[in-house]
Amino acid sequence: MSGGKGDLPSGLRLTPLDPVFRERPHEYLDRLRAEDPAHRDTMLNRVFFTRFEDVKAVVSNRNLFVDPRKAPPGSYHRRIVLGADQDFQPSMLHLDDPDHKRIRGLVSQAFNQRSVEAFRPRIRAIASELLDAVESRVSFDLIAEYAAPLPTIVIAEMLGVDPADQAQFKRWSDALAHTFNPQRTPEQDAELSAAAAGLIGYFQNAIEARRRQRGSDLVSALVAAEEDGDRLSEREIISTCNLLLVAGNVTTTDLIGNAVLALLRNPDQLALLRRQPELVRNAVEEALRYDPPVAQTSRLALEPMMIGSAEVRQGDSLNASLLAAGRDPAVHADPHRFDITRADTSHFAFGGGAHFCLGAPLARAEAQIALALLLERFAALGLDEAHPVEHKRAPVFNGLAALWVRVG
Repeated sequence: MSGGKGDLPSGLRLTPLDPVFRERPHEYLDRLRAEDPAHRDTMLNRVFFTRFEDVKAVVSNRNLFVDPRKAPPGSYHRRIVLGADQDFQPSMLHLDDPDHKRIRGLVSQAFNQRSVEAFRPRIRAIASELLDAVESRVSFDLIAEYAAPLPTIVIAEMLGVDPADQAQFKRWSDALAHTFNPQRTPEQDAELSAAAAGLIGYFQNAIEARRRQRGSDLVSALVAAEEDGDRLSEREIISTCNLLLVAGNVTTTDLIGNAVLALLRNPDQLALLRRQPELVRNAVEEALRYDPPVAQTSRLALEPMMIGSAEVRQGDSLNASLLAAGRDPAVHADPHRFDITRADTSHFAFGGGAHFCLGAPLARAEAQIALALLLERFAALGLDEAHPVEHKRAPVFNGLAALWVRVG
């Protein structure tokens, strides 16, 4: 592991705030993987891993931690989370065992593969209604009018949110994504704080109502969840709902957008999927490998250790590049080719180990349904060249600001 190899990209150059990384990240990531795969980034005070096996070692290591309150002051892992002081009350995403294991066990009673499968018909109906609204257009922004509203409406309905409140939920969940931005502006800090306060108030009222009368929604299921006499507290239910809201909005939107863009830029694969729609599940997994919606994930080392051949120090923030891992030529042949028939689509788009994404079944279901319906509906789908493809300036996340498509 080295700290100053020539002009290797480092610091903010390894975030979407850098224009090259934002549009062509693998120009940087391929160099780092080849020349400095465990890069000590002194600008952002972290170690940045790009090899598949090293990323696997980071995300699966149960001797690493996620709680930012345990990180040294000024470290990347502490700064990336808003207000990560000793009064910080983390969601399951930023909790270590045994607290993480306890809450995850209770939440998984309400939110699991079974509940997602039962919701598939409704996901399809929502997607179909969204496509109805754009069917008469010549072109439309697939992100704004399909990929973004679909997961937002789905998770809001699962949570039992009134349809009249869904637009506000979209604004709140967009603002919550700033949680993962280490370079927030004062305006973004204010948006984040306001969104957090708004959601707390909303869910407090919802929890109180569900305690009086249960429904069939996810908030009711979280209120009712019990294991060995233990239940989720009000704060734990609220933080879980907030987490599901972000996971059900930003990341799935990016997955759908990235998958559609990959298909449109690889017309042979688009044609193949049209001929063999049963390949949609593998197409989604290939999209998760090729262009995952989460660019990186973080862990904290509280003791010295080795990750692969790299020496990790006590207190180090470890960043595992999920983008880089999916394109490692040591694991994937021809890694920069998008191939929906690829036999090995191994990826870490949903993290790994104890913190494997609880929302993975829902994200997969939504993306599979969204792609299948889009191709069923529009036989002449293509990029609208009048609108350039541009990625978001959103650290941690990897998605499109807009994706205009032609349909007529």
